[in-house]
Amino acid sequence: MRKALVLVAALIVVFAAGWLIDDKVLGDDIPRNVSIGGVEVGGTSLGDATQRLDGADFDQRELTLTWSGLSVTRTAEDLGVSVDYTDALLDATDRGGLLGQPFRWVGSLFSSSSHEIVFDLDDAVLASYFGIGDDAVFPLDFGRPTIELIDGEFVEVDAQSVSTVDVDALRDSVLAAAADDTIDAEIAVPVAGETSVDRGADEIIARATEMTEDGIQVRLKGQFEIITIPEAAVRSWIVFGGTRTAPTIELNADLVRSTIETLYVGIGEKGKDAEFRISITGEVLIVGGAPGSVCCDPAIVDAIHEALLDGDELVEVWPIEDPDAHGVAWAESLGITDLVGEFTTFYKAGQTRVTNIHRIAELTQGALIHPGETFSVNEYVGVRTRADGFVDAGVIVNGTFQTSVGGGISQYATTLFNAAFFAGLDFGEYQSHSIYISRYPYGREATVSHPHPDLQIENTTPYTVLLWPTVTADSITVSLYSTPYVTGEQTGQTEGREGASCTRVETERTRTYEDGRAEIDYVTARYRPEGVACNGTSTRSTTTTSSTTIPTSTSLP
Repeated sequence: MRKALVLVAALIVVFAAGWLIDDKVLGDDIPRNVSIGGVEVGGTSLGDATQRLDGADFDQRELTLTWSGLSVTRTAEDLGVSVDYTDALLDATDRGGLLGQPFRWVGSLFSSSSHEIVFDLDDAVLASYFGIGDDAVFPLDFGRPTIELIDGEFVEVDAQSVSTVDVDALRDSVLAAAADDTIDAEIAVPVAGETSVDRGADEIIARATEMTEDGIQVRLKGQFEIITIPEAAVRSWIVFGGTRTAPTIELNADLVRSTIETLYVGIGEKGKDAEFRISITGEVLIVGGAPGSVCCDPAIVDAIHEALLDGDELVEVWPIEDPDAHGVAWAESLGITDLVGEFTTFYKAGQTRVTNIHRIAELTQGALIHPGETFSVNEYVGVRTRADGFVDAGVIVNGTFQTSVGGGISQYATTLFNAAFFAGLDFGEYQSHSIYISRYPYGREATVSHPHPDLQIENTTPYTVLLWPTVTADSITVSLYSTPYVTGEQTGQTEGREGASCTRVETERTRTYEDGRAEIDYVTARYRPEGVACNGTSTRSTTTTSSTTIPTSTSLP
């Protein structure tokens, strides 16, 4: 019996010693074989256990919410889920009373214990995914309402309703999915029902109705008469814009201006363009030009809009200068200051063809060729008719001399061609006479007939060119005015046979620019004896590429 007691005492001593050494001396805050939320923390300090649990990223599991055809994937933390393992740590470190500790220690050697963590959810964070406006992941509205004017009243024509979220069910689903990584992480957001969406239509309709009630009155500046624009007309101007959260009431500017211009049609007078004149001494003069007075200042749209917003009943309308009138300042800006090219040809006074030369000079005097534009004789003058002051005179038809209305104006064309040649301008379509007439510069002349051949002058300078033909009893002079930029001179000429009887003449031109650079181009003429046909086409300057077919008739020089 004594030996048995001694043996029991010895076992107790060994048991106590093992417990003291393993658990108290070598052990740590948490006993062996303990886990929290599936993370092994047994035999660790409280700090180490906390670090392990933090590293487990319980709140970083990705969850996918799907609703109303939309989906979003976020971490549990992003959706408002938080994890708390404070109580679990306290339970894990609790060894019980002093008498029970040895026995808990023995149990830890042969079995394990697990403690659950606590998941919670911030409802406000989750709710932020559902809202009104562009920032919401799952929008609960359909944007700005559509408002139309129907029978004189503003009406919302696209009232909408949206599904509503079962908040409690969604909260439970998110928490369950975050806590159980064995289930599918896709969550179909539960729907509670539908509700109508208040997009502010009632408020904006009330505001627009109040603004336009009874219309608005207008009065032309300086006059006493007041005109009332009726409510229906004013409401037709209204344009709803902005967003649902920041709606706007604007005006259709075109409709407002159209209404006002109709009310005051014919007030004032159109402005007049300034014109150019050349003095007897060759000085460029700018004459005339009147600003005019027309209805109405475009600012009237803003003035009426402001009056409607402020509740004002009367708006004053004021005229403005005619915006389509080109005044002196415009004319001065064109750079027409100096003579840049000029040529004169002569004719016998009293011939019928002289009437046509004088008439086309009159029609084209003052024509402007703006930078980048092409002056076409045929487009500018049109078909030459008796009604326009032209008479019958000689022309060349299929290589023979005949008569037709407008004959003789090719002398004008040749004179213009040479003025442009020496002014350094470019040529579009042009063609020489088919039969050479000795009174013209050989190889450096042009003819016209409608619609072809045409004479086209291209302005490739930075300044506008003024065309100024003048006539005397026996001559025509074409003068070109602009800012000096380039000059041209004939620096060579060659000719060759074309077919058995026809001649092709190439005239070389050297153009010198104000910056000192120079370039060479060529103009071409084709001549044939009377009654002889040449195979070929009408020509252009070698700096261009297009061409047209030789016509059957040209104006006689």
